[in-house]
Amino acid sequence: MRGPLLSGALGSAATLDRVCRLLQGHQPTVVLSALWLAEALASSFPVLALVEEDKRSAAMRAVRRANKAAHPLLVVSAGEDVPLARGVAGAILIENLMDVEDHAAAEDLLVGLLPSLRLDGVVVSLDATRHQETEARLAALFLAAALTGITQARPREGALLTIGSAPPPTVTVVRAARLLAVPGEPRE
Repeated sequence: MRGPLLSGALGSAATLDRVCRLLQGHQPTVVLSALWLAEALASSFPVLALVEEDKRSAAMRAVRRANKAAHPLLVVSAGEDVPLARGVAGAILIENLMDVEDHAAAEDLLVGLLPSLRLDGVVVSLDATRHQETEARLAALFLAAALTGITQARPREGALLTIGSAPPPTVTVVRAARLLAVPGEPRE
């Protein structure tokens, strides 16, 4: 399995193989925005890709290719909101979380995904970086979102996987209540 030619270290066989091994047993898998990644992973297990409306024609082509190859790929236009029910996703994959420049917006994205995860679910960020500062920033984002069991792996030079498990339900409820109780308070 390999990503598109210009996907670099993220689309390498080593990186995609590592992602597939990480996600085995964590289905259904949801891929945010990265259509190429969803299509590549669909050769191994069922994938739901949530893409922006402007990727509609590319999404239709990807679904046709997946159907022709008998790969289970479903694509939904999601816009800004993630249209997932509570506790349905075994894994959520985000490509280049570091592209979200505002730390609070990136944290809000992660926190917003948590209700969709099953109790044994994982969130994986796949980022192209060689910098330790980026590794630390990603780990801090996962910690701030109350993810547990956070690990990082470099399956290939230039590719970084950050993995976190869904927090216990009580942590999510306490965190949400705290944010509602103290509007305008700076987050820790």
